[in-house]
Amino acid sequence: MTSGTSDRVGRSLADEPRERTLALDTLTSRLVAAGLVLLMDAVGYHLVGLATDTAQAHSLRLSIDDRIPFLPWSVYLYSWVYTAMLYPLFVVRCSGLFRRTVEAYAITIAVSLVVFAMFPVTSVGFRPDPATLDQSVFHNWGVALTFFVDPPTNLFPSLHLSIATLAALIAGRARPLFGWCAAPMVLAVAVSITTMKQHFVLDGVGALAVATFAFRSRFASFHEERDATGPLAYSWRGPVGYLFFHGVVYLALYVAFRCGFRPWDG
Repeated sequence: MTSGTSDRVGRSLADEPRERTLALDTLTSRLVAAGLVLLMDAVGYHLVGLATDTAQAHSLRLSIDDRIPFLPWSVYLYSWVYTAMLYPLFVVRCSGLFRRTVEAYAITIAVSLVVFAMFPVTSVGFRPDPATLDQSVFHNWGVALTFFVDPPTNLFPSLHLSIATLAALIAGRARPLFGWCAAPMVLAVAVSITTMKQHFVLDGVGALAVATFAFRSRFASFHEERDATGPLAYSWRGPVGYLFFHGVVYLALYVAFRCGFRPWDG
């Protein structure tokens, strides 16, 4: 083998890991990857929920769960996860880090779906009837919408909290300050899964374990010098863009409320 050929082979081998990560370099490819993960989450979550017999499901209800009050306004915090799961899309710039982000999300969702199917837990008889709430109030309408969308199953581990926690951990891996900025989001979701009576305390404990496992399994081996394909994080425009997106989603929900959108009445 000539020296030139050897150099070309050496460069090819050295570039191989980088080439695999460049597949998620464009905005379109990232949106497609995020869409596939969301589809996996939504379809899997509801298929398992529909297949679960609540009469055969378990309850993880503890005395502390009964002492936590039902706070309908906490739906503002609970619904935060629906945008929080996309937070890494706004802050993670490195394609190698983003690829691991997609993989960590897929692991979290897959593990949760398996546990949902093998050890079903239900909140039937625990969460309140939204029909007793004045649904002319925005947050009470939000509670009714949440209970309509979320079946009273698939509780342990809380996919809400595991996804929010994972999003914050990943943001912190890209830039520590961005992770700390997401800490209030994680705390809000952790509190609201219990004050919404949608989850038991043990569901939250299980969620933290799953998120930690998924994060460590994909990011413990990541070394910036070896695996990074450029800067790990975007500038402050990323978190600012996320906050704008978050506000737009909540505004859209308010418009739906004002337009009388009530699919549970149909």
